[in-house]
Amino acid sequence: MNRQITVSSIICIVICSIVFAESTQSLQKGTALTIYNDNFAVVKESREINFDQGVNKIEFTDVASAIDPTSVNFKCLAAPGDISILEQNYEYDLVNTQGLLKRYIDKDITILLKGSGADSGTELTGKLLASMGNDLILKSQTQGIDIVNKDTIEKISLTTQLPDDLVTKPTLIWLANAKQKGTQLCRVTYTTGKIGWKADYSAQLSDDETKLDFSGWVTVDNKSGATYKDSKMKLIAGDVRRIVPARRLRQPEAFGYAAAEAVKGFEEKAFGEYHMYTLARKSTINNNQVKQIEFITPVLDVPVKKLYVYDRTQQSDKIQVKIEFENKKEFGLGIALPMGKVRVFKKDPADDTLEFLGEDKIAHTPDNEKLKLYIGNAFDIVPEYTLVDSQVARRRKTETHKIELRNRKSSSVTINVDEKFSPRVNWTISNATHKFKKHDAGTARFKIKVRAGSVATLQYTVVQTW
Repeated sequence: MNRQITVSSIICIVICSIVFAESTQSLQKGTALTIYNDNFAVVKESREINFDQGVNKIEFTDVASAIDPTSVNFKCLAAPGDISILEQNYEYDLVNTQGLLKRYIDKDITILLKGSGADSGTELTGKLLASMGNDLILKSQTQGIDIVNKDTIEKISLTTQLPDDLVTKPTLIWLANAKQKGTQLCRVTYTTGKIGWKADYSAQLSDDETKLDFSGWVTVDNKSGATYKDSKMKLIAGDVRRIVPARRLRQPEAFGYAAAEAVKGFEEKAFGEYHMYTLARKSTINNNQVKQIEFITPVLDVPVKKLYVYDRTQQSDKIQVKIEFENKKEFGLGIALPMGKVRVFKKDPADDTLEFLGEDKIAHTPDNEKLKLYIGNAFDIVPEYTLVDSQVARRRKTETHKIELRNRKSSSVTINVDEKFSPRVNWTISNATHKFKKHDAGTARFKIKVRAGSVATLQYTVVQTW
């Protein structure tokens, strides 16, 4: 019995220690920011607030102007039961000329009209009757009613204090009832729009184009109306469902390799059905700022395959150039890659500078998946397509195709020629000059090797029925 009590006590101590550690970690002032890849974020800010016993009016300034007020959550962390929220308001009617004038209708104001030359201007004092368009209508104390064009005004003086319903910054206001006087650490959580992130990648092909060096950056664009100072930052990649109207969501230069040791960047992990990237240090994100942070330190010598593809349904007179590599740990990658643009470069040996070869966009790509980038069209490989024969009967079509492939390069190439079919037809190929494989239900793929400076001709007959 004593042994059971001892074991239970030990378990209780361990659990309490874990809870205490988590509580201690959460009871800290500061800002945490979780940014999603479809232009919104969750802001969590903890501040110390002084309460008097009874009902308090709490003003929380410096919040994002793009806040969703319906998402706001207020919580006192150390003693949540001591504070109860009676009312919550979001004040966003900021101080501006028109807003002030509307609130001074039927109140006395003083206007200084512009002068010219030695004339220092004329001063009018009276009751403001209206502010409409570019005119002010003033009931003067001595001259009746004056209509004053705003372009003639040098200065407007307001004779009373700032109205209570105007604020200088977007402000959250709570009516909170405190059981006792004291200072509480409180956390405010809300979502905001107009802040998002995207990934950009750089790939540098080797001289023989069999390997590449790969790096990545994340770009955070903050137009939310707030600055997040020394914030903990997390990025979420994935298709998070939100009930909002559809919205449209600095390009890193080609990377170089620094000799200095890099500061630790993002740590990646699965999070629900998405992936989370946590910056290992704090960062300040200013309002109206585009910030770039290294996401993937350069990974060297990733094996790559170069492909030439002819698909006449896409481009009948061009050969597409694609590069293909695998997102595997054994090649130095093997992490979940968020969707983003990949820019491909190659070094010019004449002056040792990087030149741009093309770019493509990748979707969210888990580890151990293959990436294929379409970077442009071949200059020195020329296809020419000819429909040799065509016969159409009831629910049947027979065609003979000829494709001439002219390789003007100084090296041999292998070209994947894809014949595409509608998923609603049955198809067979006969009398082909080259072998093919059924790549998928709608594609027959021919692999045609063309020697340097030579021409290869592919011809085949296709029968489609439906």
